[in-house]
Amino acid sequence: MGTVQKKTVAVIGLGYVGLPLAVRAVERGYTVIGFDTHAEKVEVLKKKKSPIEDQYLIDNIPKFPFEATTDASRLADADIVLICVPTPVDEMYYPDLEPVISAATVSAEHLKKGALVVLESTVNPGVSEEVIRPIFEEHGHKLGKDVFIAHCPERINPGDEKWNVTNIPRVVGAFDAKGLKMALEFYRAIVDGEIRPMKSIREAEAVKVVENSFRDINIAFVNELARSFDVLGIDVKDVIQGASTKPFSFMPHFPSCGVGGHCIPVDPYYLIERAKQSGF
Repeated sequence: MGTVQKKTVAVIGLGYVGLPLAVRAVERGYTVIGFDTHAEKVEVLKKKKSPIEDQYLIDNIPKFPFEATTDASRLADADIVLICVPTPVDEMYYPDLEPVISAATVSAEHLKKGALVVLESTVNPGVSEEVIRPIFEEHGHKLGKDVFIAHCPERINPGDEKWNVTNIPRVVGAFDAKGLKMALEFYRAIVDGEIRPMKSIREAEAVKVVENSFRDINIAFVNELARSFDVLGIDVKDVIQGASTKPFSFMPHFPSCGVGGHCIPVDPYYLIERAKQSGF
């Protein structure tokens, strides 16, 4: 842990993704700077309290406090920068990359030479290459020399007591071998789970939108089954439980109020938009 203690991690975006990462990095020996534009959130964190109702954060922020700030110039001290900002869609369901663009820009403006920048925000394949990389290059940072860029899509499941930032397996992609090595080293230091290197940064980007699209489709499918089986007088839960006895090729989903949350209803649109751009 000696080399870890000498490294500083900056987390941009102190929400339900960034906050657990910041706390976990402190727990594992890193010096952490948490940057957010919301002053109220920063003030709460300065009091060693959690601005989010999450038991992991409530328990651990007092134990593993870190510097929270609205001062972007503090990013200049970071050896590793984690971008953990929202990626919503607009009123027409087009991907809204403005938060990611803003975070990458502020990072590029205050980048320490040789730093690793990891995008954790969910994006469609191609964003790191076509959006993030040009921002750093336009600020005079040469990829593979002045900056190393990687993508490790977040997998936080808020409120889950079994799977959290400490043990959820992760995937990592980067533009070059050194960037990949740096990212793997960091995540293997903070996560007690498999950290899988991907062939490229695009494959890493595709993983998250595929995961959430798969979940979206299956939730919709089982809810449609529930509606039709109700008409037929068939107990859909009993059917799903019966199908679950098959030890392969079936993943049970049960009827619910539908797709919800910040990610599941949104991420398929990122995949759809990328497919449209490619002429699919």
